[in-house]
Amino acid sequence: MDDVPLRLDFDDAEPRVFVVAPEEAGERLDRYLSARIGEFSRALVQRLIDGGSVKVDGAAVRRSHRLRDGERIEVDVPRALPPRAEPEDLPLRVLLEEETFVVLDKAPGMAVHPGRGRAGGTVANAIAFRYGALRLTGAGYRPGIVHRLDLDTSGVMVVAKTEVAHGKLADAFADREVEKEYLALVHGAPEHEERRIDLPLGREHGDAVRHAVRFDGGRHAITDVKVRERFGEAAAFVSCRPLTGRTHQIRVHLSSTGHPILGDSLYERGRKRPVEVPRLMLHAARLVFPHPSTGEPVAVEAPLPPDFEAAIRALRARGG
Repeated sequence: MDDVPLRLDFDDAEPRVFVVAPEEAGERLDRYLSARIGEFSRALVQRLIDGGSVKVDGAAVRRSHRLRDGERIEVDVPRALPPRAEPEDLPLRVLLEEETFVVLDKAPGMAVHPGRGRAGGTVANAIAFRYGALRLTGAGYRPGIVHRLDLDTSGVMVVAKTEVAHGKLADAFADREVEKEYLALVHGAPEHEERRIDLPLGREHGDAVRHAVRFDGGRHAITDVKVRERFGEAAAFVSCRPLTGRTHQIRVHLSSTGHPILGDSLYERGRKRPVEVPRLMLHAARLVFPHPSTGEPVAVEAPLPPDFEAAIRALRARGG
């Protein structure tokens, strides 16, 4: 999910240094930096922190680190950033729209933002065209993007239209105030109708893309899984509720239990698919988040896309 910086954007790449004032003590690190480096979006600040490019008194810390009076923060300014999202007239399915945010049903195969050699055809390009200059600092790179879905994952995602909404929505995701439900088709027959997968995750050794269960320094990750329908011993239709938000969390957790998602070329590990599928069979079905203005819960659902429904029909027709 992490993209590679592609384009030079800063003539001055000297580290930026901040010293926490007494009145700033207690503030979260990511909020502090995003307020003080105007050309960096909140998401980019968080990526820099997560990647170790931000040091507090010489040590890497989490984005949620609460600052203390007198702490010295050093930020290694990247010499490159992802390319700006140029406006493109691309189809977007809107599930809900208000003045400060819009909720989309992302199509499978559509990347969320430019990266890894992809300059266009993304949600960010479509947002730039549809809404023009959003009231967001750094909006040219990832206009309004609060969270991401993998390339082949379909379904619900929320996009902020103002800086205040972006900050509040980003906080809600970071503070685990957002409920997420995904639907997936998995290999095999899960032993339990319901189970909680509580396994730490991190990058797989020697691999820049794959993630794995890592007991040596992996980050805490929990996913609740419930079987909705079984297709004999061949496959199952499951719902997943991730209680944390790690990269590839659902995909790795399901694979680690012996039930990788159908169409997941990264984690199927040579498993023969019981039916042919066009992509990763993972769909973000439901999102509940606090309204950025009122704080009241907003619940949005996205129906299963046609290719997902077709795969279910094929599995039912196949029988056990």
